[in-house]
Amino acid sequence: MKFNFLKLSPRNTHTKEKFLLGAILAERYGKELRAEYRFCPNRRFRADWFIPSLNVIVEYEGIFGGKARHTSVGGYSTDCEKYNLATVMGYRVLRYTAKNYTQAITDLDELEQDLKVGGSV
Repeated sequence: MKFNFLKLSPRNTHTKEKFLLGAILAERYGKELRAEYRFCPNRRFRADWFIPSLNVIVEYEGIFGGKARHTSVGGYSTDCEKYNLATVMGYRVLRYTAKNYTQAITDLDELEQDLKVGGSV
């Protein structure tokens, strides 16, 4: 499969990194991985990805793409509300940007290792 990232919209310059993060997660977790996961039945919040076996929500922060909902005061505040709600509901929340999305590999390795030895990260 060939992907042409040169045709990305200049307004959303880090779609490539979000796609790559999704590819990393899909390769690692396969059919278990859920995209656009609605984690709270009473709210419209959706997580970018959810890994059920780890109870982990993974979010990609598109903060580098210029003016966006995530960078406005209201949008940022709503994101904080979303992440806090997920945490209160018992989910682990991992957040990544275009600059650190490859860190997900190390973070998930550490989380899986900790859970194997009976930890509760």
